[in-house]
Amino acid sequence: MKTLLIYLLFFVVLTLAAFKDPYHILGVNQGASKSEIQKAYRKLAKKYHPDVNKNSGAEEKFKEIVGAYEELTKEQAAPKPHQHSEGHHTFTEFYFNGQKFTFGNGRGRNERTTTHKDSPYLTVKRFEQEVLPDSYVNVHLVKVTSRWCFLCMEYDRVWPDIISHFKPYEIKFWELPYDSSDMRQKVSVYEIPSFLVIVSNRVYHFTKTLSLKNLENFIQSKITSHIAIEDVNDRSIDGFVGDFTDYKPKAIFVSPEFSFANAVAAFKFKNYYKYGYSPSSNENCKNIRQLLPSNHGLLIFKETYPAISRKTSDLSIEVLLKVLNSEKLLLLPKISSPDSFDRICKVSSFGISSISNSCVIFVLTSRSDYNAIRVQLQSGSLQLKRNYQFSFLYRDAQYAFVESLRPSDPSSNIVVLQRQSQKTARVAWTGTWEWGDQSKLYQLLKPVKLPSQSIELGEIVNENRASMLSYALEFLYYSSESILNQVHLISLHTWLTVMMLITLFFVPFFINNEQPAEEEAQQQQERYRRQATEEAQFQAAPDTQLMELTSSTVSVLLPESRSIISLLVIGDLSRPKDEVPLPVRVVSAKLKAICRTSRHPIGYVSHIKHEAWLVKMAKIAQSRLIQGSVIAVNYNKRYFYFFTPINTSSNSSLVNLQDRVTLWFERLCEGSLPKFYFDHIEYQHW
Repeated sequence: MKTLLIYLLFFVVLTLAAFKDPYHILGVNQGASKSEIQKAYRKLAKKYHPDVNKNSGAEEKFKEIVGAYEELTKEQAAPKPHQHSEGHHTFTEFYFNGQKFTFGNGRGRNERTTTHKDSPYLTVKRFEQEVLPDSYVNVHLVKVTSRWCFLCMEYDRVWPDIISHFKPYEIKFWELPYDSSDMRQKVSVYEIPSFLVIVSNRVYHFTKTLSLKNLENFIQSKITSHIAIEDVNDRSIDGFVGDFTDYKPKAIFVSPEFSFANAVAAFKFKNYYKYGYSPSSNENCKNIRQLLPSNHGLLIFKETYPAISRKTSDLSIEVLLKVLNSEKLLLLPKISSPDSFDRICKVSSFGISSISNSCVIFVLTSRSDYNAIRVQLQSGSLQLKRNYQFSFLYRDAQYAFVESLRPSDPSSNIVVLQRQSQKTARVAWTGTWEWGDQSKLYQLLKPVKLPSQSIELGEIVNENRASMLSYALEFLYYSSESILNQVHLISLHTWLTVMMLITLFFVPFFINNEQPAEEEAQQQQERYRRQATEEAQFQAAPDTQLMELTSSTVSVLLPESRSIISLLVIGDLSRPKDEVPLPVRVVSAKLKAICRTSRHPIGYVSHIKHEAWLVKMAKIAQSRLIQGSVIAVNYNKRYFYFFTPINTSSNSSLVNLQDRVTLWFERLCEGSLPKFYFDHIEYQHW
């Protein structure tokens, strides 16, 4: 029976292997030439490409074809040295199928030319200083390829088409060579070719079959997850547009579906608008459709609602960006943060006596003052002239800023401000205005002359800052999302390989299931006895003598002058033995035994004395700070690795903890652990 089971198992494995043979998938003989393989691949790829073949199994078939072709051509891509050569042979080009391919021409990596003039190479500096800050406004698309990947040649071929398709949407394009290890680790790229989409400081991996439609849908799904869009119909439009508690214009998209152009435009101006969407095919949106001549378009409402501030029936990306940019401020916008102050009151270079293009700020004391002004704007009894940039703020919320403007009278509530720089401005107070009298307003503004001397502006308080709970919820959401983004699609061929290995692993359990119960009980007792012996050894072990991280030992354990990795166990070993947690002693003893023959300095850092520094480091590593953790620090290069002794609440896990420490140290020596940088965190001497 056992023999029959083994034969059946290997028969199934051989059948699956034959069924997924790459030659069989491409329909060529095993002795086929390069040109025959390439010809068969092009024919099948054209037939089963998802853009051409809409059948349900076409996409999976296309993946099998691409995988088979890549497997057969993998060996052809690797250069082979001359059989009679001595030493290394340097070459800069090779030929395949009559085509010439060059790689570097003997120059350094930074001197390579990109495949398109609009997609520069992405470096760590550009990623941190340009891409991440700009990703809150614009979408960034990154192509990751290698010189030794034949499928990458197909990505390089369609890359200009992708750029020409997405360029009108103001998407930024980058190229990332796979051999750029530092940048590759930062964005967690582990396979090629691939595309990355960077939105709002988040990196997303595109894993579907490459086509313009799939890529467009993927980008749109990530964009819409970062903007709030409400469903608006005839019954809810009054409540949506009439709510000015957020002090933003209201933009309603009216179309059969929320398109890619709508999503990109909405994302670019998401900090300025409150968005709504009204399906043009919905019967409950009939009155909204009638506001547009073609039953679809964009509606923008401000304080003059129900009057429409701006509308357009053209939903092209160029028109949407232009309209949203021109209408992004209310007639009376609120100064509630440094960013809003910079947008409303821009730095000017006009003359001293002129107040054209100056900021006129209403200093309000309560919400009722704002409602009184808004009602007059809505009725048309108050019209704000365009040669002034009107705005308002609440005195109590921005008290320090208002006081820095040096009001001549505590009752004054209108100030004219012309900024000369980020920190200075010319300021003139006009007096007191009773909200509502339009003629009195311009009588106050007409005689104003700005002084020649500037004053220093106070700090603007950010009233829009989210609470700690909001930050925590956002962190949890995007942490789980980033983990899911690292899980790439696995081909059917890979799944079969995994299933075969799992089957081979479980076969011995079926064969040896007749083991006597007595023998199994003896083995269990032996395991318990061995585990108890090891626990007793640790309990009776003398105190581990390690160097403590202090102001006198910091030059040894955290040297800044040389690049070396130091191991610091988190815990206080200076206490009596019975007060030191067991995980701290286990980890310390194991690391001390491992590091006897290595050059890594080892010590311990008190979690009480250096709590602030350790908490910051653990936060960067997105891990918990518990006793028994280990920080492997390279203070010269400003990076570290982190080890956490999880599942150490019981003595039964001591043996497992030793194995985990050993495995972690081996991965540390290999350089395969995740690396964390701490450029702005300094160790403080205690």
